[in-house]
Amino acid sequence: MPVTAEQITHLLAQVSFPVKRLWIAYSGGLDSHVLLHCCTRYRSELPEIAGAIHVHHGLSANADHWASHCHQTCEQLGIPLVVRYVELPTGEGLEDSARRARYEAIIAILQPGDVVLLAQHQDDQAETFLLQALRGGGPRGLAAMPPVAPLGEGGLVRPLLEFNREAILEYARANHLNWVDDESNLDLRFERNFLRHEIMPKLTERWPAANRTLARAAAHTASLVHMADELLQDELEGIAGSRSNTLSISALKSLSSARASLLIRALCQKLQLPMPATVHVEELLHKQLHAVAGRQILVNWPGAEIRRFQDDLYIQQPLPPVPASDWRYEWNGMHALDIPEIHGRLILQPRHGSGIRQSLVKAGLTVKPRRGGECCQPSGDAHRRDLKTIFQNHHIPPWERARMPLIYHGDELLAVADIVISQGASATAKEPGYEVVWQSFH
Repeated sequence: MPVTAEQITHLLAQVSFPVKRLWIAYSGGLDSHVLLHCCTRYRSELPEIAGAIHVHHGLSANADHWASHCHQTCEQLGIPLVVRYVELPTGEGLEDSARRARYEAIIAILQPGDVVLLAQHQDDQAETFLLQALRGGGPRGLAAMPPVAPLGEGGLVRPLLEFNREAILEYARANHLNWVDDESNLDLRFERNFLRHEIMPKLTERWPAANRTLARAAAHTASLVHMADELLQDELEGIAGSRSNTLSISALKSLSSARASLLIRALCQKLQLPMPATVHVEELLHKQLHAVAGRQILVNWPGAEIRRFQDDLYIQQPLPPVPASDWRYEWNGMHALDIPEIHGRLILQPRHGSGIRQSLVKAGLTVKPRRGGECCQPSGDAHRRDLKTIFQNHHIPPWERARMPLIYHGDELLAVADIVISQGASATAKEPGYEVVWQSFH
């Protein structure tokens, strides 16, 4: 038996929230089939199994066959199957882009209280450790794959990390399981395949326990990384910027490069962003931190980017392209307004004596993007201001300005997102009004 219900529940107890539902990442291959089969046997001892997730990359001529196989297997086991079709981005290696696409597809499914089970095992862990070492990875890279980690709104658990491929194969044969073989796993152009088929057999011939000892080395490193993370979280609070999830540039400049690098990586970890390579951190430390005030310098890598504004360093997911300015919405304010063009949502919340006057809301609103030349007199201000001045006064970074909705009644600008309401549109102390809430999703 590769894994027991007790071992799975032990790992689930380490998740930072109460686990309500389980998902199983299911490729149709040997490892994920064994994990899926084990979970169905323990169904009465585990949280609710919401289903299996199969990611269809479309890279192989057999991809449709694999999806069909997964459907048949899940039907036999009485497990719902969700298939997600993904397109791989250009500009990065096929292995990395496929892995990123899989995680993004899973993240889109997970809800609070959900955990996805992944089928990586001891041999995979040993290979990951060696790959990271060969790439010059730091301690976090050498820690390889954690058994428990946050993922999107939920979490991930890897129950098979203590079991090798031989034990998994033995279970599959004993239970007469049928699985699919991805022909790309034999392609030696991919680094992991080369390591698996050319290097690892030689290592295990000389050191039979190589996989187990390399995985143990990864676990030792992970323990040290975890300890460092706990210490760095307190230090992160001490150098926080003026806005959520930012770092103070002046505070970072006062630290050694090594310490600043550790804290930048710690914030990436906290935000569940991909770790920057050493070259990116060096570029950040030498360009971003010491750039002339007001100069915009972007440092980015797949899945993350760093920008600066005033004394704040922003580490975030890559921003979508600046949208076209030809969209508009008519809005009665009585329901949330989703604006996909700028990746956000507008909400009006009833208030007495503040917000936009009720009479203006009832008369109908129009929501449009910034086009240039807009101005208004903010409530409490003695003068009319153009949008650039309003944004500067409220410390809004330049890249956010084109992604903020403007609320009108006719040709009159009533509000700029949830930053300001115009003097003429503001409810008096005796009037009902509506507070503007802008929720940005990027």
